[in-house]
Amino acid sequence: MQTDLRLSLRALRAFVAAVDHGSITGAARVLNLAASAVAAALDQVEAEFGADLLIRTRARGIAATAEGREIAERFRHLLEDYADVMDHGRALAQTLSGTLRIGYYAPVAPAFLPAVLHPIMRENPGLRLEMFEHDNDSAQEALLNGALDVILFAGQDLRSGIDIRPLCDLPPYVLAPKGHNLTRTTPVQIRDAATCPIIQLDRPLARPYVERLFRQQGLKPDIVARVDSTEMVRSLVGAGAGIAILSMKPFIDVSYGGDDLVALPLQPDLPKLQLFVGHVLGRPRKPAAVFLEALDAFMSTPAASRLICA
Repeated sequence: MQTDLRLSLRALRAFVAAVDHGSITGAARVLNLAASAVAAALDQVEAEFGADLLIRTRARGIAATAEGREIAERFRHLLEDYADVMDHGRALAQTLSGTLRIGYYAPVAPAFLPAVLHPIMRENPGLRLEMFEHDNDSAQEALLNGALDVILFAGQDLRSGIDIRPLCDLPPYVLAPKGHNLTRTTPVQIRDAATCPIIQLDRPLARPYVERLFRQQGLKPDIVARVDSTEMVRSLVGAGAGIAILSMKPFIDVSYGGDDLVALPLQPDLPKLQLFVGHVLGRPRKPAAVFLEALDAFMSTPAASRLICA
């Protein structure tokens, strides 16, 4: 239920102070206001309630009626509750506590997010994390709905209402088993990749991106498997079932199955994916701001450059 807030906090404070001090001048002195401003606030309160809540006399100043004392007490509780809420809000904004909720694009973020987050958690034991896999659309939707504090995603169709900045460009690369014929010459030409069986990462962004790479070159790839997990793609490639076209490589060159893998750059004139970080427009909470600073710092390190195959 929505209620019109016709009385300001200043009016509430003025009324309580006048009742407590028994005079307009006493209330004005405590509140650091002009006596005329206090008097106007008292008139506003009485007009709002449609009743005389204060008895004014020249000799004795101000005395509250029974109804006035009850209203003053209720105002006092409202002001105390307001102060508590503001103190709590300031604590949330200034301390690294509570929960930081991050949505991330699954094929790329696990390669570097833990290295960014672990130092923050180590230094702030009161901080908790909630992390969720998302694609481009669902990440932005969850952020705008208030379910997430920060999102990391790659792609396009960026929505309004989000403060978005690019982190890095991700050129496509070929993932192949060690010793594959494509490893003899780099960068790999996409027409040569199209002659090989391909394991496709079947994610909402990755699949159309790779399909577009081939289509723009007038090529029709031989897709022998579609899977929705990066690690399954890597394991199938390691087992020799085919090659894959991906955009960000992890720090390891081995699959879950223990097979050796090789990341090979594709021809440099192909379109790249762009990795973004975003939060709702406005100043983020302190935990989110610290995370964003740490993420920016990581992206300028040599470790970050190892994620890009170029």
